[in-house]
Amino acid sequence: MKIIYDYQIFSIQKYGGISKYFCELIKNLPTEHECKLSLLLSDNQYVKEGYQYFKKRTVTWPDKKFKGKGFLNKKLYKINRLYSKHIISSNNYDLLHPTYYDTYFLHGLKKPYIFTVHDLIEFKFKELYRTNSLMPQMEKVIKSANRIISISENTKEDLINIFNINPEKIDVIYHGFNKPLCNGEPNPFGRYILFVGKRGGYKNFITFASAVSVLLKKESDLKLICVGYPFSKEEIDDLRNLKILEKTISLGVNENKLNNLYYNAQVFVYPTLYEGFGMPILEAFANNCPVCLSNTSSLPEVAGNAGVYFDPNDRESILNAVEKVIYDSDYKKKIIDAGRNRLNNFSWKYCAEQTVNSYKKTLSYSK
Repeated sequence: MKIIYDYQIFSIQKYGGISKYFCELIKNLPTEHECKLSLLLSDNQYVKEGYQYFKKRTVTWPDKKFKGKGFLNKKLYKINRLYSKHIISSNNYDLLHPTYYDTYFLHGLKKPYIFTVHDLIEFKFKELYRTNSLMPQMEKVIKSANRIISISENTKEDLINIFNINPEKIDVIYHGFNKPLCNGEPNPFGRYILFVGKRGGYKNFITFASAVSVLLKKESDLKLICVGYPFSKEEIDDLRNLKILEKTISLGVNENKLNNLYYNAQVFVYPTLYEGFGMPILEAFANNCPVCLSNTSSLPEVAGNAGVYFDPNDRESILNAVEKVIYDSDYKKKIIDAGRNRLNNFSWKYCAEQTVNSYKKTLSYSK
């Protein structure tokens, strides 16, 4: 079987769950299947780190904004789009697996395609996406797909409820996790709470920061480390108003450094209002890091009994969960052990094997 994965998410994300998912999927596909990534150039970190698998040229641009960065990103996207169109129009493959919601590939497509739906946040939080033109594209790509992969039962239910998709057309396949390449390197940050990923909107960062500000001000040596893009001016103002700006650090890191940040953290906190899956949960488990997280959407499905849950809209609930882990060493150890055991339910190899089964169903039903 020959599968095409397109350029889209690798032209959008430098870091992020969706591009990581596709990179791990491609790396773990059984060797008898041939895959091609229709991509010429990318700034994606996972493509860089997996050069032996993808053999793609990469560019390296700083995380910080600089003059002309937006123009360069748009130019790169257009170049990759043209190349992808050329590859797809060749019809020299069995199945297309698009990586995001641009509908460019639908015109004249002669091969079946399968689509992975990670979440339907735009449709669940419409008030945050009133000017988002992506929603019509999302609906068209999802409804036109020959088959759909959902990354959780929660997302499957959303697909059924929002788009009335036939449940028989949906396969639920969980993400896997990466075993840490290194642990226990020197920790220059001392004691800290860890936050990973985007911070805006439904990610609920400021509510979380407000909740733990009480603890940060009480514990003189405790910090808050945020992995992701640099703070915006608005975030800086919010942190300053909370009187924790000097105790808060923003970092852009590679996979190895992220593992070390999990490993050395007092606790990883995931205050999001909604997730289709929640890959950082598994990353924390794999690095023996205790997890406090929201009691919403797919998160209990993924974390099971290995997380300390809170109401993400209740600052006191968030603070109580974090304090329970930080101040009770026996409980902290219990949660870490539960997280390590929980990982037995997730494997990239199994994810790839199940995905191949979905590919075979797609081709079988499309004949």
